[in-house]
Parts: sequence; structure tokens; C-alpha cells
Amino acid sequence: MSKIRHWLKRRSRMMWAMAALVCAIATALLPVGAVELSDGSTMFTSPPRLVSFVTTENVTNRKNATYYLTVNVLPEAGEALRTLKVSLIEGRFTRLDYHIDDIEVFAGDRGDRQRDYAVDFAEYTEESQTLTVQLATAADPGQHLTFALKPVRNPTRAGVYLFEVTAAPAGATPVFQRAGTGRLNIFDDPFVGLRMDL
Repeated sequence: MSKIRHWLKRRSRMMWAMAALVCAIATALLPVGAVELSDGSTMFTSPPRLVSFVTTENVTNRKNATYYLTVNVLPEAGEALRTLKVSLIEGRFTRLDYHIDDIEVFAGDRGDRQRDYAVDFAEYTEESQTLTVQLATAADPGQHLTFALKPVRNPTRAGVYLFEVTAAPAGATPVFQRAGTGRLNIFDDPFVGLRMDL
């Protein structure tokens, strides 16, 4: 009899554990909204994540480079992405300016370009080395979004350059949250010495 009671208790505990697990999974899968703070500012429930940060030209001084930055606006973000900031945080180049009017934003990535997003506002702040890009229409959660940035030229010195990427949802007082850190390796032009010898 004691063995039967022990087996029933064990079975009961297992059933409760399974029920708790099912509830936890169901709760995690439920759609969630953006977090609104007491001061009225909004932030993502789960901020976008940086997927890739690449350049079409990784040689110093090149003027035709494009930096492709792709972020994943997660399905559970809770809010659409409206604004992105890209800040140079490490590197041996102090004036990395951009062609503001040539910035392009689209859903997908370089190999699978989909819907285009119009840029409502773009600004580069030299003091903080920060480029701010605001979309005319916020990008809904559940998609990849690519920003094609065109620097005036690549850095003049070879080295590793790190960029902090932050994102904010729409709203009167949005909070910027970190999406990730992009890394570019810039190399010296291997033909410079050859040209000088000629």
C-alpha cells in the first residue's frame, strides 16, 4: 500500500511540474507590448539585434564604400523600429562623415532586398561620431532591416573600427537600447607602394 501511495505522489508531482512548464512556454509565446515607463517614454520589450555589419570596400581612403548594417527587429520586440544610431566607439579615425542624402533602408539583406523604407531624418554629429537615421514609417517587428550607409571615405589608417548600434521605437520620448557592436577591419592599400615605385 505504501508503494502505491509513493507512486501516486510521485506521479502527482510530475504532472504539476509538466503543467508549470506548459504554462511557462505559453506565457513566453504570447505577444507582448512595448514597455511604457512612468514618465511616458517607451522602449522595446526585446530590442532589435545586430545581425551583420559589413563594408563593400575594406581598404583605406576608398571613397566608394558602402557599409551595410542589418538588424533583426524581433517578433517579440513589442514595438516597431523608428530610429537607429550608429556611433564610432573605437578606431584611429576622428572624422568619419557620411553622405546623408544617399542613405538607403530596406527590409531583408543585401542578397534579398525587399520593401524600401523612406528616410525621414538623418544627421551626423561629429563630436560624438554618431549617425542618426529616422524612418518615415516605422518598421514592424518580425523582420530584418538593412541600412546602407555611404561614408565620405574609408578611414585613412588601417585598423579595427568598432561601431555601437542602438535603436528606438516610435513615440514622443523613445528610449534607445543597444542592438550590438559592429566591427570593420580596414587594411592598407597594397598597391600604394607599387605606384610610388613606378
